[in-house]
Amino acid sequence: MKTYNRGMMGVGTLIIFIAVILIAAIAASVLITTGGSLQQKALITGSQTEESIASGVEAVTVVGSDSSPLDLTPHFIGDFKILTRLQSGSRGVNLNNTIVTVDTETDSSNFIYNQTVVVDTLSESTSMFLIYYAQTGTNHEDGYLNRGDVAKFIFHLPTEIGENQLVRIKIIPRIGAYTQIEFYTPDSMTQETVGLWPT
Repeated sequence: MKTYNRGMMGVGTLIIFIAVILIAAIAASVLITTGGSLQQKALITGSQTEESIASGVEAVTVVGSDSSPLDLTPHFIGDFKILTRLQSGSRGVNLNNTIVTVDTETDSSNFIYNQTVVVDTLSESTSMFLIYYAQTGTNHEDGYLNRGDVAKFIFHLPTEIGENQLVRIKIIPRIGAYTQIEFYTPDSMTQETVGLWPT
């Protein structure tokens, strides 16, 4: 009888041991699956975060000019040209999903991209900006700002800006960081065209 009892205890211990191993294996499988899923989500989130931080438009210069030039001084700025390129490490920017905002001390304007407007009719449209490619890269495509492209954002303000006025311009792509340019117009604007930024 003692041998039988010992055998029963040994079988019971073996069953419990196997059950513990199975439970540990199931738990490990769940942890591995969960860890892989979390890693994949972390990689996706990291990639999206990197894209949103690194992507964007870099402003190089801002030039303003009198939209109705006359032999009068001072001149008033109505037309803007912003020379731009991609930020270092940025992916291409879709200009169709990009907004340009201009805030002054007295007015605020929003501009969207439109490929159908020509330069001669720009002054008639105060809600659109044009793109002139000063240089194109190997992956150039109209309506986009890709690596190697250097482009001018061209737009006309509904209200002209006078001397010593604060101007804040933002270029806001759908994906990526926005670009902000802030400056004061010169104290004396005796020329038809003037460099505004950098000062």
